[in-house]
Amino acid sequence: MREFFEQNETIILFGEGLVFFSLGFAVWLQRRRATRLTLSSSLIWFATFAFVEALAVWGYVFVPIQATYLDPQIVDWLVVLRAVVQTGAFLFLIQFGIRLLEASPRGRVAVTVGSIVAWGAILTGGVMLASGLGWTVTEWEAFVSAVSRYALLLPAASLSAVGLWRQRRELSESGMTVIRPYAAAAAGALMVYAALGGFIVERSPLGLGGLATAEGWFDATALPVAALRGIAGLALCVFAVKLLEIFDVEAKQRLEDLDRARAIAEERTRFRRELHDGTIQSIYAAGLHLESLALKMGDEAARAELRAVVSELNDVSQGIRDYITDLATAPATPEGIAVGLEEQSRNFAEESGIAVRFKVSGTAISGPLPPEAGLHLEQILREALANVARHARATGIEVTMRFAADELELRIVDDGRGMDGLAGGEGCGNGLRNMRERARRLGGRLELLTSVGSGTIVKLSLPLDSDEPATEPIVSQTFTEVTT
Repeated sequence: MREFFEQNETIILFGEGLVFFSLGFAVWLQRRRATRLTLSSSLIWFATFAFVEALAVWGYVFVPIQATYLDPQIVDWLVVLRAVVQTGAFLFLIQFGIRLLEASPRGRVAVTVGSIVAWGAILTGGVMLASGLGWTVTEWEAFVSAVSRYALLLPAASLSAVGLWRQRRELSESGMTVIRPYAAAAAGALMVYAALGGFIVERSPLGLGGLATAEGWFDATALPVAALRGIAGLALCVFAVKLLEIFDVEAKQRLEDLDRARAIAEERTRFRRELHDGTIQSIYAAGLHLESLALKMGDEAARAELRAVVSELNDVSQGIRDYITDLATAPATPEGIAVGLEEQSRNFAEESGIAVRFKVSGTAISGPLPPEAGLHLEQILREALANVARHARATGIEVTMRFAADELELRIVDDGRGMDGLAGGEGCGNGLRNMRERARRLGGRLELLTSVGSGTIVKLSLPLDSDEPATEPIVSQTFTEVTT
C-alpha cells in the first residue's frame, strides 16, 4: 500500500486539486442567483477559496514537471508564486467564516485587514529568515506554508465550521429543514479538513517532526495526507452541492410569496368593492329613510332621536370608508408594493385603452424599504401614467420595477411624442414637481428623459439602507401585459 501511494503521488495530488476545482465550479455556477440567506450569499467566498486552493495543489504537480526543462531561476519564481497562491487561498476561507458568523461591518473590516497583514507578515518574515539563514526557495516555501496553515487555515476552517453549524437555525426558520442536515455535515467535514490541513504540514526549517508533518504522518500511517485532504474536499463538494438546493427552494418560495401577495391583493380589491357597492350604499339608504321619517314626525324628541341614529349611521359609514382606504394600501413589502403597482397599471390600461407592460425583478433581495414607500410609489406611478394619457399620445407603456439590496428603481417608458426639452414643466404642470417632491421624501432622485418624437422615460432611483452590495439585476421576474 505504501509503495502504491508513493508511485501515484502525482495522481493523488491532481485528484485533490480536481476535487476542490469541482467544488468551486459547482458553487460558481450559482453566482447569478439571488438569495436572502446568509449561508447561500456567502458560498461565493467558499467557491473562490476552492478555486485558488485547486490551483495551488496543481502547482505541486506541474512545477516539478516544468523543473525538468526550465531555467532554475524561473522554477524558483514558480515556487514563490505557488506559495503566494497557496497561502492566499486561506484569506478567502476567512472571509467565508466571518460572513457565516454574521460579524458586524466594523468587525468584518478588522478581521479582513488583520488577516491580510498577517499574511503579508508571514511572507516578508519568511523572506528575511531565508536571507539570514541561507534557506533555499523550497525551504522558504515550506516555512511559509507551515506558518500560514497554523495561523490562517486552522482558524479559517474552524470559523467556517462553526458558522455553518450556526446557520442551521436560519435554515430552519426559513422552512429549509431538509437542507439543515447538510449544513451540519459540511461543518463536520470542514473540521476534519481543519485538522488535516491546519495541523499536519509539510516538513520545514521550523524543526517540526512526527505526526505534525506530512512525511511523519505517512511514515506512521502509510496514508498520504494529500489523499485524506482530497477525501475531505470530496465530502465538502458533495455537501456543498446539496446546500445549493437552497437556491431552488428560495426561488420556489419567492414565486409562492408573489402569488400569495397577488391573491391577497385581489381579495382585498373584491372586499373593497363589495363594501363600497353593497354595505355602504345600504347604510346610506337606511340613513336617508330615517331622515325622511324624522322630517314627517311632529314629536320633537322622537325627531332628535332619529337624527341621532342617522348621525351614528354616518359615523359607521365613514368608518367603513376609512377601512376601505386602508385595504387599498398595498402591504409594505416588496411583493405587496409590486402587486399594488401592477394592479394600478392594469386599471389604467382598462380605463385609458393604452397597452401597459409591467415587469418586476429582485423582490427577494430587496433592502429595507423606507416608511410609506408604497404610498409614494403609487402616487408617482399614477401621476406619470396620467401625464402619458393627457399629453403623450402613446400606444404603449412599459413599467419596470427593479429591487436590489441597495437600490430600488422604478422606470416608466412610453412610446409617445415626447416633449420639447428635458424639463417638461409646461406639459406636466405641478405633476412633475409633486413626483420629484415624493422622490425627495423617500431619499431618492427622479429623472425625466425625453425628446420630441421618441417618447419619455420617467426614472426613479431610490437608495435602500443595506450594507450588502447589489447582486445581478434580474433575480426574479413577473411579467404581466394588459391591453384593451
